[in-house]
Amino acid sequence: MQLSSRELKFLTIMNETRLSDGKIHGQYSKEVAKQFQFEDAELNSAVKKFVKMKLLSVIDAGGDELVYFHTEKVIKEELDKQLREIRH
Repeated sequence: MQLSSRELKFLTIMNETRLSDGKIHGQYSKEVAKQFQFEDAELNSAVKKFVKMKLLSVIDAGGDELVYFHTEKVIKEELDKQLREIRH
């Protein structure tokens, strides 16, 4: 994957991740924030790019909630190891 280290961090946190109104909520959000600081606009831009690149698939969970999953194109070994340790 030809992604910057910051993009790899975004991709790492987006597996099995629910966005509500374009934001990560709950305990997962707090745990991620301890290691990786970002703005919601940055996250949304990265997610759009990954969906377009077919690195993420999306399921509409109703209302303003979407759930994202890594596709088979994602190389797990290239993802951020510390962020991969955080569980939802």
